[in-house]
Amino acid sequence: MKKVFLSLIYLLALGAMTSCDVDNYDGPDGTLTGSVIDAITGQPIQTEQPNGYRIKYKEISWSENATDQFLWGKPDGSFNHTKLFAGTYEMTAVEGAFVDSETEVVEIKSNKTTKLEFTVMPYISFKNVSIEKVSASEVMVRFTLSKNIAEATVQDYRIFASSKTQYIGINPGGSESDISQSETAITEDDLDKPIEVKLGNYEAGKTYYIRVGARCRNSSNRYNMTEVFEIKM
Repeated sequence: MKKVFLSLIYLLALGAMTSCDVDNYDGPDGTLTGSVIDAITGQPIQTEQPNGYRIKYKEISWSENATDQFLWGKPDGSFNHTKLFAGTYEMTAVEGAFVDSETEVVEIKSNKTTKLEFTVMPYISFKNVSIEKVSASEVMVRFTLSKNIAEATVQDYRIFASSKTQYIGINPGGSESDISQSETAITEDDLDKPIEVKLGNYEAGKTYYIRVGARCRNSSNRYNMTEVFEIKM
């Protein structure tokens, strides 16, 4: 019985020593920052808020069969991740209103910031965009649409307007404008021609945030977006 008791004491002591082993692995302290660039304008792409696109990434330092992970981008086309393990990654801009980017191989270093840019082709581009107050309760919106991907099928456009927030879009968590115009179907005949829309029922004294979105049929079902215009009524 004494031998059994001593054996138990030994096992407990061994377990305690094992549990006190120091974890020698560095924590995830690498930072990735960058932008998705519109190939037509050369500027960061305008997207919905929230969830306009994602950055797909996986670490390939240890395995070629690593699991894909995702980082949401911001409405101004930027992205940021401050908790990445040091290593080699494959990264791609995906699930936006654009053709997925080329995959980039990126080296993330411990306690360092790595900058990265993706250039993507949007499905639709806007030209000659203007949004202006034309009366005490009305706003005139003018724009021209151009399709950048020949095989894409144009679907509709929509005008978003909100007096509550500048972060306007159709995704959950954004502001589905208080007086927005609903989807208007478009065809190839509507492309590269001026479009003019007058919106009413705006309240005097309020400031509105207004933008135009247009989309082709695509797997993400997201809109290409103009910048946000601030209009004081």
